[in-house]
Amino acid sequence: MSEELNSRFKEFEEEIFDIYLKRNPTMATHLGVHEYDHQLNDISKEKHLKDIELLEEWNERLKSFNPEELNEENRIARKLGIHLFELIQYREKELKHWSKTPTATNVIGGGIFPLLQRDFAPFEERLESIIGRIRDIPTVIEQEKTRLEEPVKLWIDMALESAEQLPMLLKLVLMIAKGKGIDEEKLQELDRLINEADEHLERYIEYLEEKETEAVEDFAIGPEKFGKLLEKREIGYDSDEILDMGEELLEKAKKEMKSYAEQIDPDMGLNEVIDGVMSETPDSFQEALRWYIDGLQDAKDFVTKKSLATIPEDEDIDVIETPEYMRPIIPYAAYMGPAKFDPVKQGIYLVTPPENDDDLKNYSYWDVRNTTVHEGYPGHHLQLTSAMTNDDVFRLFSHAVETVEGWAHYCEEMMKDHGFDDTPEARLIQTKDVVWRASRIIVDVKLSRGEMGFDEAVEFLVNNAKLKEKDAAAEVKRYTQNPAYQLSYLLGREMIKDLKKDVKEKMGEDFDEKFFHDTILYAGSVPMKYLKEIFDKKIEERVGKGL
Repeated sequence: MSEELNSRFKEFEEEIFDIYLKRNPTMATHLGVHEYDHQLNDISKEKHLKDIELLEEWNERLKSFNPEELNEENRIARKLGIHLFELIQYREKELKHWSKTPTATNVIGGGIFPLLQRDFAPFEERLESIIGRIRDIPTVIEQEKTRLEEPVKLWIDMALESAEQLPMLLKLVLMIAKGKGIDEEKLQELDRLINEADEHLERYIEYLEEKETEAVEDFAIGPEKFGKLLEKREIGYDSDEILDMGEELLEKAKKEMKSYAEQIDPDMGLNEVIDGVMSETPDSFQEALRWYIDGLQDAKDFVTKKSLATIPEDEDIDVIETPEYMRPIIPYAAYMGPAKFDPVKQGIYLVTPPENDDDLKNYSYWDVRNTTVHEGYPGHHLQLTSAMTNDDVFRLFSHAVETVEGWAHYCEEMMKDHGFDDTPEARLIQTKDVVWRASRIIVDVKLSRGEMGFDEAVEFLVNNAKLKEKDAAAEVKRYTQNPAYQLSYLLGREMIKDLKKDVKEKMGEDFDEKFFHDTILYAGSVPMKYLKEIFDKKIEERVGKGL
């Protein structure tokens, strides 16, 4: 092992980190590096082409390090880095969604929202950065026009929805600034910049409407590219195997639902029992938010009491309404992870309000409890907060969906197995969500391979997952832009369960639930392939120490 080579390897990682954050200011903000908070991402075609060159250069340099001379941590980092570079290269060079989908509003909203929501500095300081990013809006809109060469009609429609909602976020900035007592001169500058941004957004909407006339209907990447994407993800299954698994798990979950329904009321049909269980709803959306907050605390207390995992210090989670510009693609709830370098590791739990105040069925008690385990403790918030304790660059940048979403989905069942909300009603709703995730596998594979159209996918979710047509349409919109993402929930859960079985066999009576969970949580959001290597090394160390 070469000490000098290991030192050069860490220097190379730091070089990549610095360059990447400089080229991606909103990622820097997400991580809590605030040097570039006043800038929005460059989304031009030139930037994407330069990124591809950089990735190729970095990959070659990374491969030049002799793994035999690196320590264990750096050996894994090298492999993980090569995996990440080749996956991103494939997406940038072959899938090229950047040339097909408008992203200006997502970049703008994603750049402003965390500065508005995260209390890492006085508001006056954060407002200066927000103003800088509002000033960048016309530039970002113009940059998009350099790269939107193969627009997809559905994705244009989605961008139009977001563009029409984005001015509300800008108005919210002004409203909060006024409420904070910001001086009049600064408010006038902010108001002027927002009015200019609104004018550019109006012209942007006109531009998108023009592009829609030349846009294509087909969004599928096709079976060959989909198969290649799975290979680059290093999932270990091909698309046919994943589809078969989805169909088998769907039928199994449907049978389990019937079993739980019979336990609740053997004289009623499945749908009647589900309707009965879901009829326990809050009196208002504000009460629903309180249910989410209470559920988070209950789940966190349970994890600690049962010693299921180690909760990091200085973490918190904030439950808020989903901003309007994000609601077209978040029909229910979502989570935004914490910033590594901010003093408090604050996650943001987004909950989308209903269009009609009286429509509160999506916030039934057991739904809220199950979703809160998934999004909060010990799900996304705990996993992503724990992952942020890593200092290795490639572990920080890794976001293996089968691990991230698989873990959160695994937690829904695991918590009930340990006694949290272990009732037939809770199990019924949790299994109903398994049906939904199994349906996602089938839809994801068939949509991506071009074997299922948009309307057919919506109908499949309505018939099998029992989603409302509007909610199913919002789901499918998201699926079309992220091939192989949605299948990762249930597939990832099954992979974690298989990993757990393997670790139990290797450790025998020494197996410890907290050890298993902490190893996953603190390894970073790495692919399952690398988690297995990390487990083997840790098991070997424990055996050697006689633990």
